[in-house]
Amino acid sequence: MKILIAYGSTEGQTRKIVKAIAKQITDMGHEIAMFDTSGLLGDLHPDAFDQIIVAGSVHVERHQETMELFVLAHLEELRSKPALFISVSLAAAFDDGLTDAQVYVDSFAKTTGWAPKKALLVAGAVRHGEYGYYEEHIFEHIVIKDRSLDDPSKDQEFTDWDALAKGVEGFLAN
Repeated sequence: MKILIAYGSTEGQTRKIVKAIAKQITDMGHEIAMFDTSGLLGDLHPDAFDQIIVAGSVHVERHQETMELFVLAHLEELRSKPALFISVSLAAAFDDGLTDAQVYVDSFAKTTGWAPKKALLVAGAVRHGEYGYYEEHIFEHIVIKDRSLDDPSKDQEFTDWDALAKGVEGFLAN
C-alpha cells in the first residue's frame, strides 16, 4: 500500500511524530512518501496514493496555514480516499483540554471543508527555546494557566507514543 504523509510542523514535534509514523508504516511493509506542506507542491500527486495522513500542530488555536492550503488544494483526493487527520496540540495533553483540542479539529474542518472520517488528538511538546516573548506569555497565561507541570521552565514532551501507534495501526487496518 502507498501512503502519503503530509504535515506541517512549527517547533519540530509534529515532524518527530510523522517520522515515527513513517517508520511504523514502513516496518509494516507499506511504502510512504512524506511531504512538508511548507514546501512547494512540485510533482506531488495525492491521487497516486492509497491512503493519506495529514498531520499538523496547533498554535494560537489554529493549525498551520500551509496545512489549510494543502487540504484545500487536494480536497477531492482527501474526500475520496481513506484519510487520517492528526492534530497535535498541548491542549490534548490534559484531560480538561481535550474539548479544546477537538474544537481545533472542528475549526480546521470548517475552514477547509474537509471533515476527516478519522482524527487523532495527539499531545505535543513544550519547546521553550523555540518561543519568543509573545509565545512564552501565551504558553504561561493561556495554555498552561491553571494546569500543573513538573517544571514549567523546562522543555517537556507529552506525546503518548503507544496511543499514537495504535491509532495509526487502526487507521491502516480499515
